[in-house]
Amino acid sequence: DRDGVINKDFGYVYKISKLKFLPGVLKGLKLISENKFLIIIVTNQSGIGRGYYSKKQFFKLNKYIIKKSSRAKSNIDDIYFCPHHPTEALNKFKKDCKFRKPNPGMINAAVKKWSINKNKSFMIGDKNSDKIAAKNSGIRFFYKKKTSFDLQIRKILAI
Repeated sequence: DRDGVINKDFGYVYKISKLKFLPGVLKGLKLISENKFLIIIVTNQSGIGRGYYSKKQFFKLNKYIIKKSSRAKSNIDDIYFCPHHPTEALNKFKKDCKFRKPNPGMINAAVKKWSINKNKSFMIGDKNSDKIAAKNSGIRFFYKKKTSFDLQIRKILAI
């Protein structure tokens, strides 16, 4: 997940000026990369569907996150997002979508594209919808702890 896991969730974060990485995130992402795991973000982004911000603004923020993580010697391999919402979005974005968490569509698409071994994978999220999406795709799940992200990663990877 992204908001609430990688960055502070202020609600509909799409501006670089509003992005605040959570403690230990860049160190934790580096640990994940060093241990030969792919880093794939799966994130609901109904703010796009609600008209709060554009895909272009979302992609600009992604580019910044990727640049910051790269400078910290980690690699974000892919980002999946769902702009839909079943009741609150506008026009074409107002639909029940198989990619919107808690549905497992984004995770399943990543597993297929990247030939991911689900038994050696895990997801970190901060909401029950993240947990359900992980469970429905057969991937281990961890709630984001209050502790520093890098410390949580060390425990998960047992390093």
